[in-house]
Amino acid sequence: MGFSNVALSLLLGIPMLVRDSLAAVLRVIRRSRGLKAEDFSALIDPTHVNNLENGKVSVTLETLQSVSTVLDFRAISLLVLATSVREKVSPNDLLAEVKREIRAFSSAKAMAEFASQIENGELVRRPSGAQVSQKKLAAVRECKIAGMTQRETVVKLGLPASTVQRYWHKE
Repeated sequence: MGFSNVALSLLLGIPMLVRDSLAAVLRVIRRSRGLKAEDFSALIDPTHVNNLENGKVSVTLETLQSVSTVLDFRAISLLVLATSVREKVSPNDLLAEVKREIRAFSSAKAMAEFASQIENGELVRRPSGAQVSQKKLAAVRECKIAGMTQRETVVKLGLPASTVQRYWHKE
């Protein structure tokens, strides 16, 4: 007879997988609500629900939101309970810690930064890849104009060679 991931985690003191703690929470809440996997079929394939509850797959945020809708339970509450199970701490203690973290981060500047990332209800897209630092680009260009090599520029500016090379050839 084999051990489940959860049993092995408890026996060996190995941290439980996130998906296993969430699986346990989903299973308990679904059963307490008297629901079957088939009751999710309007939003999620019942086989996927079974796979989630058995820790066979990880959940996407979209799927978690759909599951929470069917369970009539906020997605964040599911995550709090799963984290509580995984970290072996009470949900109330965990929420107190979450509240401290959010309070420490929730300055007016941070909230304005969040707001600047959404326009008309959609995420503002940014270019993929490394972002160009105008200050670093100007410094690399100055070195290039002064006749320095890329290697000398790396040493002078203390930048990675890959950054200097990328900025060196930028128009």
